[in-house]
Amino acid sequence: SVLNPHRKYYARLKDVLNRDYEDTMWVEDAIFMERNSRTFKDRISKIDHNTEALCEFLNTHPKVRTVFYPKYITTENYNMQKVEGAGYGGLFSVMFHSNDGAQEFFDALPFYKGPSLGTNFTLACPYAILAHYYELDWVAQYGIERNLIRVAVGLEDFDVLLKGFQTALDAIK
Repeated sequence: SVLNPHRKYYARLKDVLNRDYEDTMWVEDAIFMERNSRTFKDRISKIDHNTEALCEFLNTHPKVRTVFYPKYITTENYNMQKVEGAGYGGLFSVMFHSNDGAQEFFDALPFYKGPSLGTNFTLACPYAILAHYYELDWVAQYGIERNLIRVAVGLEDFDVLLKGFQTALDAIK
């Protein structure tokens, strides 16, 4: 584990880790994590760039009602934490004008379906249904509809992403 010695709670956290930390990482996982870390900056830069461009496209599309992406809803606190020169990440959510439209879009989207756990390929899921199936009325009071689609952008070329999202938008009647 890594702690920043210049941060306010360093001493407390260091003490807790010294008492309670148990290294359970498998050596092969450590090797692959180190290998993957070598290209992390390049990969996240591509994901940031592609996500921002894709959100710009979706945000102006007449079939899209709302794109939830940090660039459009940043707060002062967010900007204070954002790394200078970095993008806004590879995760966004989108809502459409109708439930049928969201379902048609999702079904036609030619990318893998499922929640993101940091893959290098694009994933989409009906987030509210997966995460709050028994609480859909509760999340609706905060403006989150049952058919909100969450997307985690991967490393595909932007042209592939754009074509896939256009195909899905074209499927909306």
